[in-house]
Order: sequence, then C-alpha cells, then structure tokens
Amino acid sequence: MLFVSLLALASFQTAPAAPTVMTITVQKLPASFKQNPVVSLTFNAKGEVASCAAKVTSGSAGVDKAACGQAVANYSVKPEGGKAPAPTDVVIAFETEAPAQ
Repeated sequence: MLFVSLLALASFQTAPAAPTVMTITVQKLPASFKQNPVVSLTFNAKGEVASCAAKVTSGSAGVDKAACGQAVANYSVKPEGGKAPAPTDVVIAFETEAPAQ
C-alpha cells in the first residue's frame, strides 16, 4: 500500500520551472499582460533559435510576439557534436522602466 502511495505522489510532482534567459525592459506593458511568457524554442545545428512558440501566454499577443522576436534575434545555445540542441522552454521576462526622478 505504501509503495502505491509513493508512486501516486511522484506522479503529481511538477516539472521544474523554465529558466529566465533574458529580461526586456519596456516603458509600459499592456493592461492585458498577466505574467511573463514561457516560450518553446527549437534550435538549428549552429545553436541558433530556429522556431519559437508561446507555451504559456503573457495574456498579450503583442508581448508574446515580442518575446519570440527577441529570443530568435538574441538567444542561442552551444551545440554539441554538430547536432542541433534539444528543444527547450524558457521564460522571457518583461519589466517596466523605473520612472525618471
């Protein structure tokens, strides 16, 4: 009975959170923004982002699109053995500028 309970408990554990790989500072976020988006990335053999799709939306299609645009333009990983790195999920964080004083 205990073994079955431990197996059931293990099945409810959540996967580790996606790492934040970049933070983008903007003047203002749209009212629809709820959270930083998690994007799924695939890579080519050079380690460059080949494709990007929102896995967990920010609540704003524009922010999600900007997150993918920034990931494609500015993020890469080191390939091993000339093979494309495995797909991964990452957080693209957004923050607003501090008001000028």
